[in-house]
Amino acid sequence: MYSTTDDTSHQSDRRALSKAILLVLGVVISALQPPRLLLGILAIACIAVGGSLIDAVSSSQWISNQSGLSLSEETFDQAEFDEALKELQTFRTKRLAETEDPQKREALEAFYGSKIEELMPTRRVGPFEAGALATGEALSLGVALVVDGSPLKAFKALKIILFEIPATLWRGDPMMTSLLALMIGFFFALFGGAIARLDALDTGLGRKPTAWDGLEFAWANIGRLIGAVLLPLVIVVFLAGLLAVVGIPFNLPVLDVVGAILYVIPMALALICAILLLGYALLAPVLLGSVAVERADAGEAIQGAWGSLFAKPGHFLLLLVIATLAFAVSLAVVDSVVVLTMDLAAASWGGFYEGEATRMAGGFKRLDFTFQTPDGVTAGTASAADAFIGFWETVLVAAVLGYIFSWTASVGTRLFLGMRLIADRQSPSVIWQPGAIGGTTIRSNERPEEGFESDDQYTRGARVGSRTEDRPDTDQA
Repeated sequence: MYSTTDDTSHQSDRRALSKAILLVLGVVISALQPPRLLLGILAIACIAVGGSLIDAVSSSQWISNQSGLSLSEETFDQAEFDEALKELQTFRTKRLAETEDPQKREALEAFYGSKIEELMPTRRVGPFEAGALATGEALSLGVALVVDGSPLKAFKALKIILFEIPATLWRGDPMMTSLLALMIGFFFALFGGAIARLDALDTGLGRKPTAWDGLEFAWANIGRLIGAVLLPLVIVVFLAGLLAVVGIPFNLPVLDVVGAILYVIPMALALICAILLLGYALLAPVLLGSVAVERADAGEAIQGAWGSLFAKPGHFLLLLVIATLAFAVSLAVVDSVVVLTMDLAAASWGGFYEGEATRMAGGFKRLDFTFQTPDGVTAGTASAADAFIGFWETVLVAAVLGYIFSWTASVGTRLFLGMRLIADRQSPSVIWQPGAIGGTTIRSNERPEEGFESDDQYTRGARVGSRTEDRPDTDQA
């Protein structure tokens, strides 16, 4: 790591905080860069495929609607549901073909929509789809509250996403929930680590590497990334399982009294689990940032992430809150642009002739992150046309979800570097300097451009040492 002059080391906290805030706010734009957006879309696609496979082998059936996420124990006849849905679609198609009056057609569409809304809550889904729908509903609520000027209430949605939905899935189906956590954790580590590295190089060195460069780094460090992401969850699961097994004998007569006396022990372990889960919810992206900047091992990444929180917790939480609110506003803008694009395409393409395939194109609601697609027509050539239109609309929907993934992975790097700037007065360019952790140097093709040090906008004053005198060997890693 580099040293700075006294003028730089004694710059005010206000200046360091303002620079860190600008650093964190910049992620709403940088997350849209094509390489990161592409990686985000690939991550969403892989998670969707993996989740569908887990739903296919899962025996649990869930209901996800506006009343929340719940496990269904009632028998569900999928064939009966499909038949009811088909009858509604046939009725709508037939009546639309017979009706030319625009007002009557609008009334018919409203009637059809109301019947669909009544039918869909009876549908049963697997744990992944149920969790995804519930997350989308909570995210819609949170973004809408921020846009409406109630940011504090919006953090309730964050609680639902980070705690209530995973806890509900775990209580209902721990085996499938564990598989989901492993699957999502792997893809978050792989693609999130790649995005975090791209952001670290961009922020620290001003370089614009490709998506492949990020994937190459993530795959070379996949063990560290997976360990950093999953180790806290493994510890929690181990402690919870240990409590469950050890507590079995204490449910027997007489021993239950002994168990009650010793109940302080499981409470202490549960407190540790709660702290780990709370910290994980706050620091999960920062774990990726620590590996992306330092190539830290799992334990070192966890230590670095917690260290950034405890160095100045008030500053960290302030950066996190600002980043989250800015994300909500930027997501509302991105979503509105995508929905407007699909609506304009549907209206213009079918403006002169409203064909069956284009009639249901568009139709997504703004700030509705469940992305429930309108039911299309399934007859004749319109079926194929509807499928192709649906594919292109799915690409745009994936871009919105990819932005969410890209932002989440990028913000961890910026929070990590921002806290270094605040607590240690270390510029983001520290990424290319050797540090106390072995293997933190970068590859020779990742060196900063000539003159980069003099253009550093995050610290002030000349560094001790120069590119010619004390320059470290950056070819090690």
